[in-house]
Amino acid sequence: MISSVSLLDRDSSDPPFLQPDDARSKRLAVLLFEVARSLDHDLATALPRLEGDPKLEALRSLILEEDRAAIAKLQQKFDDPRQLAEAISSVLADAISLAGARDEQLAKALAPILEKATQASIRKNPGTMVGILYPLMGPAIRKSIAESLDGTLDRLNQAFKHSFSWQGLRWRLEALRSGSSFADVVLKHTVQFRVEHVFLIHRKTGLLIEHVAAPEVIAQDPQLVSGMLSAIQDFVRDSFEGSNKSGGGGIDTLRLGDVLLWCEEGPFAFLAAVIRGNPPESLHAALRETLTGIHEQFRAPLEEFEGDSATLGDLVTPLQRDLQQQERPREKQWSPWLWGLPLVLLLLAGAWVVQRTIIRLRVDAYVQRLREEPGIVVANAELRNGRWQISGLRDPLAIDPAGLLSQSGLNSKRVAFHWESYQALNPAIVLRRLAASLNPPPSVSLSLRGDTIQATGSVPQYWVERARTLAAALPAGSPKVDLSALRDVQDPEFIRLRDAIQGHVIAFDSNADRPAQGQDATLDAVADEFHQLMHVTRRLGFSARMMISGHADALGNETANLSLSAARAEVVRSMLKARGIAPELLTVRSAGPLEPLLAPNGKATAAMNRRVTFTVIASE
Repeated sequence: MISSVSLLDRDSSDPPFLQPDDARSKRLAVLLFEVARSLDHDLATALPRLEGDPKLEALRSLILEEDRAAIAKLQQKFDDPRQLAEAISSVLADAISLAGARDEQLAKALAPILEKATQASIRKNPGTMVGILYPLMGPAIRKSIAESLDGTLDRLNQAFKHSFSWQGLRWRLEALRSGSSFADVVLKHTVQFRVEHVFLIHRKTGLLIEHVAAPEVIAQDPQLVSGMLSAIQDFVRDSFEGSNKSGGGGIDTLRLGDVLLWCEEGPFAFLAAVIRGNPPESLHAALRETLTGIHEQFRAPLEEFEGDSATLGDLVTPLQRDLQQQERPREKQWSPWLWGLPLVLLLLAGAWVVQRTIIRLRVDAYVQRLREEPGIVVANAELRNGRWQISGLRDPLAIDPAGLLSQSGLNSKRVAFHWESYQALNPAIVLRRLAASLNPPPSVSLSLRGDTIQATGSVPQYWVERARTLAAALPAGSPKVDLSALRDVQDPEFIRLRDAIQGHVIAFDSNADRPAQGQDATLDAVADEFHQLMHVTRRLGFSARMMISGHADALGNETANLSLSAARAEVVRSMLKARGIAPELLTVRSAGPLEPLLAPNGKATAAMNRRVTFTVIASE
């Protein structure tokens, strides 16, 4: 849109007739001026053209009319405080939430104002804050009282711990016999009381809400007692706290001879218990718990109570729980012969000490025996929860500690072991580990000479090599393993049978995978000799396998010859299996034409290479 300037924006240099007093006059003058220029061409030439187009001005007024009306309405709302407050209240909560999430300045600015408002509210009506905090403070107070009571019982237990009085001794025996703690038995005999009356009184009006009494207790007029208690509470508040009756305070404990009055106050009612004797401190917690439960269940009716307790429901049941009673049991008359009880107890204590000493000596001897065993490291031995706990390190190849336990005279049910596994480098343990890994034949002997493990005997060479490999794999710091005294086995019977088997050859016709005519006798001989060889190897402590190698001549395709030689070896393997040789002792290989057999004249013939040969392999 082309920018235009109306006469309203012209400065004082414009002609006087173009400077009306108000906007309407100015607008009229501009329109007349334009009409005159449009009607007279000379006049249009003589008079300068005003900036701005009246038509554009009219269009602008038409377009901006709604915006101007909205701005005027908004201005009216800002000018009216009530409307402005209503508009702000609709977005104030969201604005505060967004400002608080983005910036802490709002919280810092509002904190002093909220603190002052809270302080003014509490000073004006402290009862409201008491009613809010009462359900929260109750559990904390009960916990504090319980901890205080536990401390008191512990101190009482310590006071009687070193006492040699007859009464303390009887209580100790009773605690052991009944399985109860000594503190519980002391309370049973020293603390006796009975709650005779419980009054629930409305705090504001002083009216009796509910009253319960113990059986066989003569009750006075409950309303009269309630009124006197309320009057006493008000008198104490007025005398010692001024006129602030809503701030709490009053009589908590009042004793008249054997009669004790305990009061517990709540926001709308207080509980008064008339007790005869010496109640435990835990009764305070019970009264507070009852009062808290009543306020939580009947808060609204208590706040609006005007004298009719029927509107509150059942209050007798929770109050009757506070009618606790504990009486001193009758003293028993002990017979004169029981005066010897201390001597009996002393003898029993002496026997117990002697028994514990003997057991301790046996445990020490047993632990020392374990420490002398290779592969066992005892770290700790202590008596815990009636059982001896022995812990430490144990090599899996070390002797079983439970097996030695029967020789020590200790009860296996009173000893518990806790071992962590480890590998010991003790020469005796390394000797056991090496023997378990090598599994030497009967012809080999492993012994310990000083810090060196000595191996002696006759074994095949493969066993010697395996022994060297295992010895080299032992952890650093292990004792030295000497294998120099081992001799390679050279049994004549084994050598004879091995050479006989390896000297047999099974012949084949050209392109045939089954043996030629007349080879059955050779196969029978191979099978019989191998059976004899197995007996010899078992006697020597090792085993043997037989490898069957198939061969072919160099005529034809080399790949076909390899396949043919493999087939020949498999056929011979099947034939030997049929003659009673276990298949897992037979292995086959295909040599094809790659291993030709030469004639005496140095030439290889096709018939000689169409064969199957045998090789004996010694193994574990």
